[in-house]
Amino acid sequence: MFSKQCKVHLEEAEMTRWQHFKHACKISWRLEKAAWAVFLHAFAPRYFKTYASETCNDIVTENSK
Repeated sequence: MFSKQCKVHLEEAEMTRWQHFKHACKISWRLEKAAWAVFLHAFAPRYFKTYASETCNDIVTENSK
């Protein structure tokens, strides 16, 4: 079901398939919230000035090895 490249990625990430799935879904949800914040910011610039940037930076920092 998974290609050799997928298995290699899971090994590099040191996660099972389900751990990786859960982790990826959490990141996806955080990015979705950030996208909505940017959308709302477009209409009302005083709100969510740095939320998306901070969220992206946090995700990168948390996931860098």
